[in-house]
Amino acid sequence: MKNLKYFIPSLIIMMIIFSFSVQNGEESSSLSSSIVAWIYTNLHISISELIVRKTAHMSEYGILSLSLIYGFYKSGFTVKYIILYSLCITFLYACSDEIHQLFVSGRAGSRTDVLIDTCGGAIATICYFIYAKRRT
Repeated sequence: MKNLKYFIPSLIIMMIIFSFSVQNGEESSSLSSSIVAWIYTNLHISISELIVRKTAHMSEYGILSLSLIYGFYKSGFTVKYIILYSLCITFLYACSDEIHQLFVSGRAGSRTDVLIDTCGGAIATICYFIYAKRRT
């Protein structure tokens, strides 16, 4: 029971992801558009809204995966199980998030987004694996 405290960051990230998924299509698009405008205004880089949205997907699921890695590491799991469990939970949460979006106005669940989300988690997990290998 006392190891559950190490998964609090994961639960917080999941709640943040959920809060983005609750936004209807118009709110979500407005947020992406404002980020694109900020990048163009401040960094003078022209970038598509699609790239911003998919990068956000990968980033938030990468962070989720890292927070799960932290929880499993602090709970004493071996590297093999840390990687396996973190990736599986990231994938399952991505699936549940896309199913949830089927019920949000102006949003749609997408297998492609599940793949993009899982890739974000996989990249974070690969980075952890490389780090863990170098440490030992």
